[in-house]
This record gives sequence, C-alpha cells and structure tokens, in this order.
Amino acid sequence: MFGKSINEKKLLWISVIAALIFALVGIVWGIAISSQIILFDGAYSFISVLLSLMSLIVARYIQQSDAARFPYGKEMLEPLVIIVKYTIILVLCIAAISAAIESLASGGREVSIGHALVFAAISTIGCAAVYWMLNRHKKNSGFIRAEANQWKMDTLLSAAVLFGFAAAWVVSLTPYRYLMPYVDPIMVLLVVGYFLKTPIREITKSFKEVLEMTPDRDIETEFKTAVQAIESRYQIPESIVRVAKVGNKLFIDVDFILGPQSKIVTTVDQDEVRAEITRNTSAVGYKKWLTVSFTHDAKWAKKTHL
Repeated sequence: MFGKSINEKKLLWISVIAALIFALVGIVWGIAISSQIILFDGAYSFISVLLSLMSLIVARYIQQSDAARFPYGKEMLEPLVIIVKYTIILVLCIAAISAAIESLASGGREVSIGHALVFAAISTIGCAAVYWMLNRHKKNSGFIRAEANQWKMDTLLSAAVLFGFAAAWVVSLTPYRYLMPYVDPIMVLLVVGYFLKTPIREITKSFKEVLEMTPDRDIETEFKTAVQAIESRYQIPESIVRVAKVGNKLFIDVDFILGPQSKIVTTVDQDEVRAEITRNTSAVGYKKWLTVSFTHDAKWAKKTHL
C-alpha cells in the first residue's frame, strides 16, 4: 500500500509538471500565431495543471488515516473530485465550441501554418509519451485513470491539429487557398465536439460511484462466482451478494441464508468462507471492504424487509 501511494504521487507530479510546460507553450504559441485550436490546447493543459494539483492534494488526504471521523475511509472523495475535474473540462469544451462558431460567423482567422505544424508535432509526441506512462499504471487508481484520460484527449487533440494543419498546408498550394481562414475554427468544432463524450462518460461513471451503484459487470461476476462455489460446497440454499465501487475501494456485502443441511456450524467455518472469498477474488485489484454474514432467517439478509 505504501509503495503504491508513493507511485501514485510521483505519477501525479509528473503529470502536473508536464501539463504546466505544455500549457505555457500552447498559450504563448497560440496567441503568437492567432490559432484558436492551439490556444485551446494550451488552456486545456493549464486547467489540467490545476486539476492535477487538486488530485494530488486529495490523494494525499485520502491516504492519511482518520478512522475516528471516516470509519469507512475517504475514498468517496475520489469520484467527487473526478466529477469536478470533468465538469470544468466540459465547460471549457463548450466555451471553445462557442468561440469557434463565432469565429466562423465572422469570416474565420488567418493562421501561420508552418509554426502551427511545428507546435502540433512537438505536442503530439510529448503528450503521447506522458499518456503512455500514465496508462500503464491506471488500473487501480481513479486519479491516475483520470489523468491518463486527460492526456489521451490532449494527445488526440494534438494529433488532430497536426493532421488538420498538414491538410491546410496542402490546401494553401491549391486554388482553394481562400478557405484557409476557416481551417482553425472548423478543427476546433470537430475535435472538441468529438471529445465531449469523454467528460460526459466519466462524470456519469463517477456519479454511479457516489450513489454506490453496481460496478462493472466483470467485477460483480468475480464475487458472485466465488460465492456460488461456496454455496455448492457448503450446501447453502441461498445467498445475496452486493458490490459497490467507491474510488479505489470495493464494498462487498455477502449474506448467506443457511438451511438445515448447511455445513456452516462454527465461527471457524465462517472465517474459512471469508478467507476463501478473499483468495478467490484476489485478481480484482482494488482495496476490499468485505462483510460476510450468516443467518437462517432470510429477512436479515433481505434488508428491505426490516
């Protein structure tokens, strides 16, 4: 756990520093060559810096033990922070689309294609490198996954800008040169419009965690399979499995409803069942809060009857 925490902090700091560099370069370069798409790229990176710092602070706070005030842990802060992050990104995307439409209506804008191509190439390579590094470690950290998604968006944005300006350079050599002022705002509409789905998807996913809804099907299936094997071996007629994912933690509630023939007799038997569930779900790479109960009366398992 301690090693993982250090690794998470290190990756978040790398993301912060890289985003700050790309932000400053993008904003200055975008203003210098009057490119709205490059300016958006820089603004996106700058906001990423602030959001990454927020993730770093909250990640550190979550790792600090405070069982007296947070008996179930502080993992709920993770999806809340991710909702805030992607809401801000969503607002930025909507603002960029609005500015692009306004630019198109006013006749577009001239951009220095050569300088734009240089920036787009550097940005694409740099963003891809950071995304590749973060993506390798995203599995068990919602913060790292959010950072990786941000860098993925930035990489694809930069690649789209590179392709767009390369196409614009080709157009500049043809009789259709008069279309050049429209290239920049059209790229903003196409690229940002496409990326709108990422913040919407991540906000929806994080809201599900805040509401403690059922996690991804493969996670739930892992626990139900383990429980079904125990039912068969110990002759347990019925069980109820509830799983919720909150940040980097899984809350698993298993209620076994025992019958006359069930082979669960002692607390030693019960602890063995708990150990078996833990062993058989070790491949699920999250922290687990496992609660296993045994009853002969179904009303105690079906809590809606209480």
